[in-house]
Amino acid sequence: MARLRRPQIRNDETKDPMFENDNLPVEYRRGGAVISTDPALLDMDVVHGFLSRVYWCEDIPREVLERAVRNSICFGVYVDGAQVGFARVITDRATFAYLADVFIVESHRGRGLSKLMMEVVMSHPDLQGLRRFSLSTRDAHGLYRQFGFESAKMPERLMEILVPGIYKRPPEGKASKPQEPCPALEAPGANSLPAKKILFICIGNACRSPMAEAFANHLGQGRVRASSAGLFPVGWIAPETYAVMQEKGLSLDGQSSKGLEDVPVDEMDVVVEMTGLGFSRPMPAAFRGRVVQWNIPDAFASGLECNRATRDLIEARVKGLLSEIQEAADFEQP
Repeated sequence: MARLRRPQIRNDETKDPMFENDNLPVEYRRGGAVISTDPALLDMDVVHGFLSRVYWCEDIPREVLERAVRNSICFGVYVDGAQVGFARVITDRATFAYLADVFIVESHRGRGLSKLMMEVVMSHPDLQGLRRFSLSTRDAHGLYRQFGFESAKMPERLMEILVPGIYKRPPEGKASKPQEPCPALEAPGANSLPAKKILFICIGNACRSPMAEAFANHLGQGRVRASSAGLFPVGWIAPETYAVMQEKGLSLDGQSSKGLEDVPVDEMDVVVEMTGLGFSRPMPAAFRGRVVQWNIPDAFASGLECNRATRDLIEARVKGLLSEIQEAADFEQP
């Protein structure tokens, strides 16, 4: 592929387009389709219209996407002058690149355009000799394997901060529907007893126990004060946990992954062990509360569907526990 300085189209039927690296826009044509890296050609109505409804960046604000485009190498796919596809690469142009936001509009799929776009992406001069080229996909593994991408060989080394649904907003004029409070628990009045302290314990404090803490604090309406901890805390809450709790209208933003040494276990009225495996250490000598054993399947790193099932089971268990606490409190009222 010869160097092209502006949106001048060049016919080239070779399968291995080569660009001369001068950071100028380049265009490549094959079979009536044009792939261009010229940002001036992008139809942001098409790009934003498509990306704002896909699972990985649903409801992304246009100004956020435009900023992302300005800071990426972007590849537009055009047929008959209309944009029908897009991809962008975030890169330092020397050692690392991340492929993102790849799409072909539905009406132009099945024509080999995604493969053509990937050929052009992988031939770009600023993306040669990289130490690492990464991407994330839910269902396009077959396409990317054709270009050398594989599952991470050492996934245990990879870390991330992921905020699922960060762009999602309720429709204008409507608020997210919050979880209904547990009917068995009435709002505390002037003669209420002090809030019962509940501690939920699992292994990593990344999935099950944070869910239980959030449900208990919300459904308890001030009658309980819940916290959570892990026997071996991982130090972060799983992104799937954030996502499935957001579906219930509950945020985990105020929570963090912590260990038993970080919470006053001896002050708890109820300690719930959620793994069904029992405790690996004795309770503090000063502890005078009761211990409840649950056997909740671990949904950590198991996908959204498994996390939803675990979430719903925990919600039901928490409601049952709060009802028990309310019944016991009825006998204690002055």
